[in-house]
Amino acid sequence: MLNKFGHCFPAAVQEQGQALFQQGLVRGVFGSDEGLQVEILDAGGAEASWQVSRNRLVPNCSCQDFQAGKLCCHLWAALLLADSQGDLGKARRKCVAGKICLAAAPPPAPAPSEPDYQTLEPVQSGRRRSPPDDFAQEPQVNVRLRRRDRPPEPVLPGLNPACDSPEILYVLCEDKLQGQDEFLRLETWWKQQRPDGRAGCRPFYPEAGSQVSSQTDFQTLALLLRKRQERGDTSGNEFRLPPGALQEFFALQAGSCHLRWSAESSQGRQFHRLQVPAVFAAELEFSFVRNEQGQYEVQARMQTAERPFALEEIRWLGLCGAAVAGGCLFQVHFAGAERTAWELWQAAINQLKARARTYFEALALARSLFLAGNPRDTSWPRELRCQVCRVQVRGVLFVKTGEYKFAGREQLHADLSFDYEGRRCTGTERQARLPGTSLNQVLERDFEAEAGLQERLLQLGFQPEGGGTGGYRLLPAKLEGAVLALVMEDWLVTAAGRTYCKPGEKKAMVKGAGLDWFEIKGEVDFKGQKMPLPKLLQALQRGASSVRLDDGTYGILPREWLEKFTALTEIGETTDQRVLLHRRQAALVQALLRERLQDADGQFTAVAEALQHPPVPGPRLPPQGFQGTLRPYQQDGLGWLLAMRDLGLGGCLADDMGLGKTVQVLALLCWQKQSGSGKTSLVVAPKSLLFNWMSEAARFAPALRCRSYAGPGRERILAELQQSDLLLTTYGTLRADVELLSRCAFDYCILDESQAIKNGDSATAKAVRTIKAEHRLAMTGTPVENRLNELFSQLEFLNPGLLGEKFLAGCSRIAYDLTEEQTLRLRRALHPFLLRRTKSDVARDLPVKTEKVLFCELDESQQQSYAELKEFYRQELLQAPGAGGGGKIKALAALLRLRQAACHPGLLDSRLASQPSAKLEVLLDRLHTLAEAGQKALIFSQFSQFLRLLEPHLQQQGLKYCYLDGQTQNRGELVQQFQEDPRTLFFLISLKAGGTGLNLTAAEYVFLLDPWWNPAAESQAVDRAYRIGQKKPVFAYRLIAKNTVEEKVLQMQEAKRHLASALLEAAPQKGLPLQLEDLRFLLQ
Repeated sequence: MLNKFGHCFPAAVQEQGQALFQQGLVRGVFGSDEGLQVEILDAGGAEASWQVSRNRLVPNCSCQDFQAGKLCCHLWAALLLADSQGDLGKARRKCVAGKICLAAAPPPAPAPSEPDYQTLEPVQSGRRRSPPDDFAQEPQVNVRLRRRDRPPEPVLPGLNPACDSPEILYVLCEDKLQGQDEFLRLETWWKQQRPDGRAGCRPFYPEAGSQVSSQTDFQTLALLLRKRQERGDTSGNEFRLPPGALQEFFALQAGSCHLRWSAESSQGRQFHRLQVPAVFAAELEFSFVRNEQGQYEVQARMQTAERPFALEEIRWLGLCGAAVAGGCLFQVHFAGAERTAWELWQAAINQLKARARTYFEALALARSLFLAGNPRDTSWPRELRCQVCRVQVRGVLFVKTGEYKFAGREQLHADLSFDYEGRRCTGTERQARLPGTSLNQVLERDFEAEAGLQERLLQLGFQPEGGGTGGYRLLPAKLEGAVLALVMEDWLVTAAGRTYCKPGEKKAMVKGAGLDWFEIKGEVDFKGQKMPLPKLLQALQRGASSVRLDDGTYGILPREWLEKFTALTEIGETTDQRVLLHRRQAALVQALLRERLQDADGQFTAVAEALQHPPVPGPRLPPQGFQGTLRPYQQDGLGWLLAMRDLGLGGCLADDMGLGKTVQVLALLCWQKQSGSGKTSLVVAPKSLLFNWMSEAARFAPALRCRSYAGPGRERILAELQQSDLLLTTYGTLRADVELLSRCAFDYCILDESQAIKNGDSATAKAVRTIKAEHRLAMTGTPVENRLNELFSQLEFLNPGLLGEKFLAGCSRIAYDLTEEQTLRLRRALHPFLLRRTKSDVARDLPVKTEKVLFCELDESQQQSYAELKEFYRQELLQAPGAGGGGKIKALAALLRLRQAACHPGLLDSRLASQPSAKLEVLLDRLHTLAEAGQKALIFSQFSQFLRLLEPHLQQQGLKYCYLDGQTQNRGELVQQFQEDPRTLFFLISLKAGGTGLNLTAAEYVFLLDPWWNPAAESQAVDRAYRIGQKKPVFAYRLIAKNTVEEKVLQMQEAKRHLASALLEAAPQKGLPLQLEDLRFLLQ
């Protein structure tokens, strides 16, 4: 679409529109296949729209550029939004022209011409009426308006106080008045002087522009002409005023002398003066008298401000709300009984007796009078008095299907009414009472509550249409939200042809359905119509807000209640009427739906409680083949692992880093070997941990036959699988050999750092789920790194089917967001599958300081570089003479270079700074785990350049740290920042700059990146964290490159402590003999 219409826009305009779009300043108001309307949120605040009309794309914008006939940047920004959202689909069709149709500019204003004016001239009327006899000789004159340019509106007479126009009379002709007519009929006449000096009257035919001299006549004629135009009546001197216009007419004529009553007589037509008193309102008052036959005679009189009039005193009574009595014209309030009043008046003037009424007829009339506010009801017979009731009002909203435009935007029309137990009224109806459900009951309207309902519509975006219609307009985009809100607030809503109803009673029940299954059935009541829970959940998953019921109405989904059950469709098997769940899922479902689920037979509760609260396992001592001592909390952990094995459940050991998860698992595997399972267990771990597993297994479980499944030629190991008790591999190897490994049957499948499968859709997660194993175990210090759903993939591996594939897929797309309450319930449900102890939980079982060696295995490239360098210096040292100083200096230089090569290739050549390093890989894995837990650590190295190589990795992961070496000036500020800022997690310190004098008790972990010859120097570094004021145990890790000089240093720290101290000082100390053989030992 952009290519199709882009040629119409200049490049500069496109760039400006692109900037608006990229800055997020384009907000869509309405979009469809045919049109688009947007708001531009820049300083100008323009509104732009596109519409496909008659095979052309028509633009519109409120900005000045478009009004000047140019395509503006706002329109281009709107096209970009349409293209990104898929709107204006019809514009892409071939039948729509590629040239944009600009609306025609408004025509120029007409040039000034002679002023528009109106002239009056008397003309002979072709229409005559028979005048009274005494006017027979006088010709009838019709004053007719002649105008050059007659505008259709407004219809107004001309006001000219200086004109010499005759007096205008407003005449009620008795022969023309009809009592049952709902209009007040009157005629306009001239009052003129005859040539002989006698007064005479002639018909006056007013039209727009007729000249009058008084303000009262101007306003009165304007009213008459306006009402004539509204009703489309023919011209002439006859007018009909509806009841709604009487108040204005009476107010204009009150106190004037222009009103006449005309009647035919033997002497001709007679005109009698009528007065409109200052207080012209009159009211008909009714009373009831019960006769001997048990019927009721109705009596009435007209009460005015001056006196009451009996019905027979009223000369004329009209249903329009007017009456003539005592030479005056009154506006009459009938109290809702117009027909009854006219019937009684007819009987009175004809001297007839009005018919009596039965009890029910009288009661209906009494209620009608009472509804209209008749104040005399206290004098009526008791059985005819009405009972006033107050009931709760409900809003009734009807939204029409069709749309219309207001201010250039598509709108919906809505009508509001109020429901009082089935009786409805609108806001424009002002009666204070409504008929009740029985004849003697009336309902009192609650105008305050009605105003509150009107205010509620305004809050939801409805706008009054004005004009006194009581209607509202609404943007189509706001309709769904408004309907949902109003129906749930107990409104009666019909919108877009649908009538909505509120959900009623909701229930869900679970019971046993076979040996290993449970079924959940539920339903929601919609005014007697039952809708099963699975269908409601399906509608909710489709994004629907309502569901069609059997009677054609639509029930609003109880979203908050249903959301508690959404997990059922993911973890269970759903049919039209029920959801099936496996027994192992009982604890999870009970935690999510605790009080919303009724247990029909008690089986579900029993199974769920057994899973959620299994028997507490006691501490277990390691078997005989285990070489080591377990701390008390580790014995508890071993007992938990064995209990999970016996229950047939997979578990996640989630202890803090440093608490010995590997040792506990090795003790478990020794139990398995002792029990005679005969199968091999599989451990999957990051590559950086593989060697440590081998080292720890050799140290604590030497009886386990342990092999590494990694590197070239590993396939032959699977052929000899039964000769191994423990097979170690990496996640990368598992992904590559998933077909081979999935064919094997393992005793245990153990994932170390199991957060590696937190994304359930990843290739790693899918690969580990294919492994066949009788038991499954996960190990991680951070089971949840960012969101709770990261744990779901691990749980699905541990207990296949616990969550279900659909649930897992939804979590991996981050499409399943849990509320705070659901999160709490889910934590409770997952409690049986996790064992987590923090350092503070087991502090009493920990030593104050724990030191451990982390071996790092160099990769092939780094190992080759190290070997070549080592061989070079070894040959050079062999050629060195005796134990002289030159040989020792060369040996020291060789050791320095080899130690650097064991740390990072970039320490030897700055051009290799981006090369991988085994030590950095191991270190970053640990630091990432600590960062997720918010733990602090000190990182020491003798090589400041090594710390500089670490910095980019921390920055890339967004980890905040401090750095200190010999060049640092603000040591105190850095120490304070590390100690007090919870976001600063790591402190990078060089040996010479920070080995002494620092108090860094905020850290609980210490990493020594390279070994120092003097053990006391290492202790000083560890003591930066372990000092007075440290309340938590400290864990110190030494990173040692396997098969390098660093291993020899560890040995010499005990055997040649004096030599290590001398080498540390970079020069031999006086009196300390250094043997060349010792240096050769380090270089072997």
